[in-house]
Parts: sequence; structure tokens; C-alpha cells
Amino acid sequence: MTKSSANPGNPFTRTLPLTREFSNVPLIGMLNLTDADADPQYQIGDSIRNFQTAGKEFVTLVINDNSMRQAGIIKSDYLTVNLKSNVQDGDLTVVRLGERLYVRQFFRQSSTLIRLQTCDEFPAVLVIETKTPDFEIIGRVYSLSRKIVP
Repeated sequence: MTKSSANPGNPFTRTLPLTREFSNVPLIGMLNLTDADADPQYQIGDSIRNFQTAGKEFVTLVINDNSMRQAGIIKSDYLTVNLKSNVQDGDLTVVRLGERLYVRQFFRQSSTLIRLQTCDEFPAVLVIETKTPDFEIIGRVYSLSRKIVP
């Protein structure tokens, strides 16, 4: 597609070249932000590792609770996670601790310590060493989508 020269000032009548096509981002499952109601039989971390191994850049998770409401993330939201992004201080991040995944705000305390916290008035804080067994930074939250109509 190319830009139309008929009426260049009207954004509704012109077309611009396509710079990027929509890509297929896999939806891999429900994510409990807390341990409550987590299904021990379904290990979503295994699915994410499979996508990482396959070189995928993004996955989408469905949020299954309201524990990150203060950050604007509520139950049934879709979070697209960039598996290849470098995480910076203050980013919303998906981390794996054991076989559970969590969405938390990320802060680097030192070269060996990371602070993870919820986004609310009284944040639940977890300080963890980067070399803790079964701890992994999965990726940075890239986007949030929400259904407007049920």
C-alpha cells in the first residue's frame, strides 16, 4: 500500500505503507498472581520454557485474580509478555519462582539482589538473590488487553 495523494490532509482517506504485520502470539494459559486457587497439576512454567526454547518472542497469559488491581491489572485481562526484553527498574515483570509464575514490579537492589513487589498501597515485597534455584525472570509485560463486553 502507498500513501494516497487525493486528500493528504484527511487521515481517513489516506493509506500508509504497512510497516509491520500482526503476529501470532500464543495464549498459553491462566496465571494466578497469588498462590490462592493455583492448580498444582498444570505447570505453565513448562509451557513458557518450551516457547523460549523455540525462540518465540511473545506469549500471552490470562490473569486469574485481582491482586495487581492497583497496577490496572484485573481478573480476565490478557497480558502479553516479551520473553526477550531486558527488564529495567520499575517494569512490570513475569517471574518464575519454583513452578509458579508471578507478575510483580521489578527493582534491582544490587548486582546480586532483586526486589519484587506488588503494586498497591501496602506492597508485598520479596527480595531474592539472582542465583536462587528455581528463580527466573520470564520477561517484561509488553501490553495489556481487556474485553469490554462480556
